[in-house]
Amino acid sequence: MKYVREFEALRGMLAIWVLVGHVASAVAIHGRLFQERFYNEYAVDVFIILSGFAITALIDKRPEPYRLYIARRALRIFPAYLFYLAISVAVATIALRIWTASPDGSMKAARIGIAADTLAYWPWHLLAHLTGLHGLVPPGRLPSTDYAFLGQAWSISLEWQFYLVAPLLIGLVIRPVSWQRIAALILLVLAVATVSPKLPQSFLGKWLVGFSIGIGSFYFMKYRALGEPFLKALPLPQLWLIGIILCILQRSVAYLPLAIWLTAMLVIISAREGRGDIYERLSAIACSRPLQWLGGMAYSLYLSHMLVLLFALGTLPSLGLSSPWAQAAYLLAVTLVGTLIVSRLSHLYIEKPFHEFGRNLGKSAPVAAEPADVPEKQAV
Repeated sequence: MKYVREFEALRGMLAIWVLVGHVASAVAIHGRLFQERFYNEYAVDVFIILSGFAITALIDKRPEPYRLYIARRALRIFPAYLFYLAISVAVATIALRIWTASPDGSMKAARIGIAADTLAYWPWHLLAHLTGLHGLVPPGRLPSTDYAFLGQAWSISLEWQFYLVAPLLIGLVIRPVSWQRIAALILLVLAVATVSPKLPQSFLGKWLVGFSIGIGSFYFMKYRALGEPFLKALPLPQLWLIGIILCILQRSVAYLPLAIWLTAMLVIISAREGRGDIYERLSAIACSRPLQWLGGMAYSLYLSHMLVLLFALGTLPSLGLSSPWAQAAYLLAVTLVGTLIVSRLSHLYIEKPFHEFGRNLGKSAPVAAEPADVPEKQAV
């Protein structure tokens, strides 16, 4: 199955959504949309589904030894992550002062608490964050373990946990049904249910449903494209409408990520199958150069924007802006423009070189011939 360029655009738009939500929570603007973070936690939900889809596509397309797979994954996420983590560590003391002096936004008290916990336990937070496994540290032992230094890095830990076990999880899904596999899945569910309450929000076990939706979506798209009769016969617009109605009937904004994902799947599959101009136009917009440009640096954008927002907040008192909406406009403009510039630079000079290095891993040495069932073994 060919690369899904539309998801690149979706990734960029989700990163902007998170940025806007964090700006909205930094000033005292009120209303349903701005009560906390512009509902940007649901953008992260879509990110997680998208990650499940992308990693499954990668493993399905290019089975490889686990050591190469995980080395390439590490080179994808750690260079930029460690760069922004280092800056966040350097400004941790300043961050507490800025958050304390910031406007009375909905997340002010929480961010002050996180910044204080970060400084109080900084050596342990730093050690956990350097491994990317801070999402496995119980908050009862290390307060604010999810959000110390670089708040949005809680989801980076979640991603890294998923990368580490994705071949195993996907292998359990694609193998033929057996009593051994059923027993393994039951034990996995019981283990997750047992430890999950003691672990932070970024523990992988709390997000397995989202990753599973992404995994299932990939195989649905793949086998429908290959002409599997049952999947090919399914009426997508009607199924989409039923899914959206069910989401609406729940009367909860928590179903927004699922509605977004169903809509994205409908547009992408329908455009590929030539089922109408509207789908092809939406697909063309998603594949346009501006959105692809934005999506290409979405990871750096996601990592960097809180540091840029912190800088904007630090300059806010000198401007004399008293209106919350004027403050919001200033913070949004500075954060958006500054983040786009910083993200582009880190994408070009940090992300891309390490991505290229990762792609070249293992190419210099010849690979010995292996049995035909090796891809399945590698998936485990």
